[in-house]
Amino acid sequence: MARQDMNEIVSSPKPRIHHQLALLVHSVRFADLPPQVVRYAKLLVLDAVGCMIGGLASAPAVAVRRVVDGMGGKPEATIAGTAARSCAALAVLANGTALRYLDFNDAYHQRDTAHPSGNLPVALAIGEVENRSGQDLIAALVAAYEVHLRLCDCAGAPNLKSRGWHHTTNLQFAAAALAARMMTDDPTVAAHAMAIVATHTNSLAQLQHGVIPDIKATADAWVAKSAVEAAFLARAGLTGPDEIFEGRAGWTLVVAGEVDYDRLLAPLNGAFRILQTRFKPYPVVGPAAAPVQAAIDLFRSGRIVPSAIHSIVVQLPESVVQDPAVANKQFPSNRETADHSYHYCVVMGLLEGDCSNEQFTEQKLHAPYVRALLGKTSLMADPEFTASRPRGSGGGVRVNMRDGSVLEQRHPIPPGHPSNPLEEKQIIAKFDRLSAPVFSQDRRAAIRSAIFDLENCARVSEFMQLLAAD
Repeated sequence: MARQDMNEIVSSPKPRIHHQLALLVHSVRFADLPPQVVRYAKLLVLDAVGCMIGGLASAPAVAVRRVVDGMGGKPEATIAGTAARSCAALAVLANGTALRYLDFNDAYHQRDTAHPSGNLPVALAIGEVENRSGQDLIAALVAAYEVHLRLCDCAGAPNLKSRGWHHTTNLQFAAAALAARMMTDDPTVAAHAMAIVATHTNSLAQLQHGVIPDIKATADAWVAKSAVEAAFLARAGLTGPDEIFEGRAGWTLVVAGEVDYDRLLAPLNGAFRILQTRFKPYPVVGPAAAPVQAAIDLFRSGRIVPSAIHSIVVQLPESVVQDPAVANKQFPSNRETADHSYHYCVVMGLLEGDCSNEQFTEQKLHAPYVRALLGKTSLMADPEFTASRPRGSGGGVRVNMRDGSVLEQRHPIPPGHPSNPLEEKQIIAKFDRLSAPVFSQDRRAAIRSAIFDLENCARVSEFMQLLAAD
């Protein structure tokens, strides 16, 4: 079947939605990006690379690399932090799994959640294979963020999560368009790549209900891998359904329920959603950032005496408290569930004044004194935080002491939110902390310098050499 010419699509009375999205993706040019967008994109790359290296030794990442190695993909793309290489799709699977494991990479919260740095492994792998430049990577990544986050804003009745779909369902469109854009300047390839991947790659929200399995770390990576495969197929001439959004059995009606096409396809007009992405200060589920910070503040006040605590109340937006994925996580049994347990994350903040990787050890997960405090912890919907959700995703902690006194701390805007941003030095320190077990101080400095000078990188493959192990 011959592919429809893009000029014909644009001039037709009703261009298909995925073709219009493809044109939007290809309209983003590096020369037109404001300096603050370029800088923010580079900080997001630095943050994501740190998370990727930080998750390298995790059991899911190790297992995926073992499988990738056994499959013997063409050695064309770097698996970061290692001496291994594989085909682009499998490198995306390996790098994406390591990136996502710690739940420390960037986040976005609107109608649905997103971790849009899940697009980065695609940009790195295809950029390396296709000899793209740093400017190509930045522009394509900004475009992918735009599509991804617009879908978070505009799709779902009332949202994908409530309909039983995992938020990575939105990632498929962005990652496929990103891969296709870095392969070719032909927007029809991006359009068909999106149609192909959306036919096959919608993810179930059951992934995060109850005890969270190891496979959660692969959620974004699996979708991104499939998106890369779809882009290769589209470039080879395969077509996707022409009414992938609009059809009676299309994505809008069957998966999303509704999509606000006017908002989804609105002109950029100099506004880029990438600037609304949040950097995570702690490796916890997104809405936990505010109550965790509140717990840490209470610890630092010096007034917390664990043996004198009567009860702990975690204050959250009602939509978070009522979320089915929050249930059955009061006493987590593994790391994947613990970083999604508001009970556990807050208790660790109160006990140790931190909620980083060191707080998620097997020993602490099952320590009697931790379990005792978990039994005294409950979640409560707070009217102020409910009213500001999803814009603020605020939260707080109230500690009721045995003597009748009450200790309370609230954060209407969590740290890392664009209205309460992390400083660049905090993001850099996070990168260094996560990548130190793998890379020397000199190598870390070289990676940082290369990322902050990414617009002058002639080939992504040269940058990827810095991410490979010696």
